[in-house]
Amino acid sequence: MRLLNFRRTTIAAACGVLALASSPTSFAQTAAAQTGKGIVLGTGAVTSFVENMDRTLAFYHDAFGMEVPALPDSGARPYNPSNAQLFAMFDIPGAKERHQSARLPDTDVRLEVMEVQNVPHSTIPLRVQDPGSLTLVFLVRDAARVLEGARKAHAEVATPGGKVVKLADGGQSVLIKDVDGRFIELRQPATLPADAKGGDITAMRVSIAVDDMAKTLAVYRDVLGFTLESDQNLGGDGHLRTLTGLKKAEFRRSVVLGPGMSVPIELVEYRGVDRKPLVMKIQDRGAARMQVRADDVEALVAKMRDAGLHVVSKGGGAVPIPPNFMGALVVDPNDFFLTVIAPCDGCAPRLVSESH
Repeated sequence: MRLLNFRRTTIAAACGVLALASSPTSFAQTAAAQTGKGIVLGTGAVTSFVENMDRTLAFYHDAFGMEVPALPDSGARPYNPSNAQLFAMFDIPGAKERHQSARLPDTDVRLEVMEVQNVPHSTIPLRVQDPGSLTLVFLVRDAARVLEGARKAHAEVATPGGKVVKLADGGQSVLIKDVDGRFIELRQPATLPADAKGGDITAMRVSIAVDDMAKTLAVYRDVLGFTLESDQNLGGDGHLRTLTGLKKAEFRRSVVLGPGMSVPIELVEYRGVDRKPLVMKIQDRGAARMQVRADDVEALVAKMRDAGLHVVSKGGGAVPIPPNFMGALVVDPNDFFLTVIAPCDGCAPRLVSESH
């Protein structure tokens, strides 16, 4: 499997802030046309925070054939130069960090992996039903075949019985865990779109367990302006109970979608089972975040703050991040992290680039 030898720049040092669905130029032009409204333009990178980035990238390469940056001769990918402005956004002063992405070309399947050291952190045990828990959903052509490859990479099968199960709509699915305990659903739709790209894995979406669906939708739909694609009370769906192993669970699932080339978000409320809302810091192993692109960060953050959301960033507002972005880390109603970003005119010049 071919590995990518990526050029390291301060774009990477800004924690993927330019890993966007559109080019930086078109993003800036679109933002300029709508500046000041606090409008969401789309979503960007999805990031999993881990103990060892190299180990995690190796898993996604071996399990799914995802392309990852090549290991240098030292055998470990280097940490990024210290970036006090990035650390102010995350409120992790004194940290050191490194991050890279695993991706499948010609698809939207991309996961950013970030490791933060030198600051207090915890390892959070993840359960699929706990509010704030992120599950990666890979849409696949053959769930059993993808599962076989994941097993060879030492993925843990979370679905009781260790086998793919049928879904009510005629599809098939199985839950596994990566090397960090992050849940991944391998979902084989009953019918793939005619224009589905990629090989065994064709697309990605994310699933977030929520504490209260109404309160969560009030943020994603009413504050962020995401479109509500579907809202289903699935009750005690036997297929989902088999998939998750939650024998008494009742399920409500809402799908929301941001503008443009955004990753679909499935919000799932699990009822009738033990749930413990996750309380995390961004640097905790098990934390996750999604990037939200805005026309004006300060205007959007003000809306989010007015809706009762907590802003983690130093000073409780947006901070400048190289190269010329404003960003803020905000916690949604389920302790899931959102990084709100927008370009700015000269607020944070680019750091000196490095290449190898």
